Amino acid sequence: MEKAEGHKPTTRSVTALLWDIDGTLIDTTDLVISGLDHVYRQFVGKTLPYDEIRALVGIPLVKQLQIFGDFPTIGTTQEEMEREFIRFWEERKDQEKVLTIVTDTLIRGFQAGIKTGLVTSKNLSEIANTLPRLGIADYLDCVISADDVRNPKPDPEGILLALRRMGVKPEDAIFIGDSIYDMRAGRDAGVRCCAVTWGAASKQDLLAEEPDIICDNQIDLRRLLDIP
Repeated sequence: MEKAEGHKPTTRSVTALLWDIDGTLIDTTDLVISGLDHVYRQFVGKTLPYDEIRALVGIPLVKQLQIFGDFPTIGTTQEEMEREFIRFWEERKDQEKVLTIVTDTLIRGFQAGIKTGLVTSKNLSEIANTLPRLGIADYLDCVISADDVRNPKPDPEGILLALRRMGVKPEDAIFIGDSIYDMRAGRDAGVRCCAVTWGAASKQDLLAEEPDIICDNQIDLRRLLDIP
């Protein structure tokens, strides 16, 4: 497969496409950052600079919430912090921007017979709220959340679980994501990785992870993935 951007990769053996959600299928980076900033201020009494919170985008919410210490140290519970984060998010759900060119690419891949799955750092409660708004629920063979694994991204466990459920070998799959955690999980799972540059991570940071494909333009993604 070609690694240079702008070149068409050889993907003839690909039988499955696995997708991240936040920053890949939907533009939520600023919403994630503002939500974390809100709960940090409310429960911890302090926050982090914007760029430091941005660097946390792509790991599970439970880990993001414990950046200042575990829940007993903070003086609250996981349930309380998660509930407040989700409440904050849902009150501002109109700020979610579904990337319809990308979701259409996912749908077209499924319709072309490519097995299609989501591997996300969202927990089940977050997915229950967000997935219906993406318009892709009927075009998925499996969904793996942070609650489905012991070791979420950047660990490859979620990707490997999705492959087992779909009956696909790692070498026959591509994982599409926007974060360095996506690229590391994909690499360690043995799948090919497609980095998209419209999410949380900078292009420079993504290139440092040496993805097989890098895509700057949503319109080009379907061609780069060889979807009819």
